[in-house]
Amino acid sequence: MIAALLVTHNSQEVLPDLLSSIDRQSVQPDLRLAIDDNSTDDTRTILMDHGFVVENSLTKEADITTRIASNFVQGVESARVKGADVIVLGDHDDFWHPHRIAHQQEILSTHRSVSFVASNGRTPLGTLRTTFPVPDDFNHWDSRQQWRYVAKHSIATGGASALVPERLSSITVPKGWLHDRWWSLRAVREASMWIDPEIVIDYQLSPNQQVGLDAADQGNPVKWVFKKVRDTPSTVRKMRDIASLLGETKSG
Repeated sequence: MIAALLVTHNSQEVLPDLLSSIDRQSVQPDLRLAIDDNSTDDTRTILMDHGFVVENSLTKEADITTRIASNFVQGVESARVKGADVIVLGDHDDFWHPHRIAHQQEILSTHRSVSFVASNGRTPLGTLRTTFPVPDDFNHWDSRQQWRYVAKHSIATGGASALVPERLSSITVPKGWLHDRWWSLRAVREASMWIDPEIVIDYQLSPNQQVGLDAADQGNPVKWVFKKVRDTPSTVRKMRDIASLLGETKSG
């Protein structure tokens, strides 16, 4: 069972193109689910008119990164309870190419050990791989090589990703992490990550999406190190999260 999962907040202006692109998928989702975060416009009505089950966000988090992640975790859990095994993630203002669901389902069906597939997308700046470059042979690296790379580089954006939650040991996301970043880290540690070069969405840039497209100066070592020093409290917390993840996967 395939679910299309969106997280929305006052999205009425940008939803029509996204929803029409979902309507035109060559393989239709069996479940359309949205977690709505306190919209005060017509977002919920528009979603329901397109067959979406709309659930209220349950998070109380104030931090935007943690809040977004919490909403997606809620959505994945809800979709799984409703019977979905493949969950296709989407941002509220993307445009899905007609083959997106079919293509990602095929990858997850063919590669039974893969839990998380990160596809490519077109942006006004080029592609997602322009922002988040990944070596062409990444999928053929051993787990140690993959981990060394992903520990320093973001390799996935949620809007172009899909997952099989049953193949991940946990979908819980620690505070301060975006869902796509943490799930990709976990998938790499569990040897279940797949980098896909196929362009499956047109990714629109807006202030909300800058959270997901921020490469954190990964291409500039000086700026990257400065940012890490400046953000020391957050970095220390994240180092603890990484250590916990390494401990889980090693013992598991």
